[in-house]
Amino acid sequence: MNFLLDLFLPKFCFGCQKPGSYLCSRCYKTINFTNVTLCPVCEKPSPFGYTHFRCQTKFGLDGMYVLADYSGTLRHMIHYLKYRHVFSLDEILVKMLLDHYPSQMPEFDLLTSIPLHPKRYRERGYNQAEIIARLFGQKKHLAFSGRLLVRNRQTLPQMSIKNFKTRRKNIVGAFSYANKIPIGGKNIAIVDDVATTGATISEAAKVLKQNGAEKVWGIVLAR
Repeated sequence: MNFLLDLFLPKFCFGCQKPGSYLCSRCYKTINFTNVTLCPVCEKPSPFGYTHFRCQTKFGLDGMYVLADYSGTLRHMIHYLKYRHVFSLDEILVKMLLDHYPSQMPEFDLLTSIPLHPKRYRERGYNQAEIIARLFGQKKHLAFSGRLLVRNRQTLPQMSIKNFKTRRKNIVGAFSYANKIPIGGKNIAIVDDVATTGATISEAAKVLKQNGAEKVWGIVLAR
């Protein structure tokens, strides 16, 4: 039913409710796009989100690009894609990502996304991060696979946990390498819709690097 509503009912701007599109030009300007990119480890300024040399570890993220702050109109749009089945939002979200994507970003061999636990996937019926990653890959002519990682257990939503150490503990050991696609020596980008501290993407990157990936980045819509 939600899918049919998405197809046939008029679109309204998520910012001002103006009919015609999900995001009007005026509300587009209210989105707080990233102006200063940060190292994903120390969260201090770093060109294009590269991990500072002093912050690098053997199995750590090599960088993370964040499109915008998780607030206002963008927050509503992500919420409706994630929980309300408004699938056609993927086009405008990916277009925003492409419009702001730095040309100085590394070249990637493969895109993947943060997987859901099978139980949560069955409940929701889809993975919003996979939807974004797959379309982004199509637009950038990059290979995508949703079969690199599996989620071993259900975890609490990271945004519901305030303490950083508790967030890290919540996600440790949550992923395993699916061993279905060779990743040795490959540069991989993990796409997700929202990051809080980056602990989830960091844990996923660790698993990929432990299984041979050369470089691993995060690409996130909002933080």
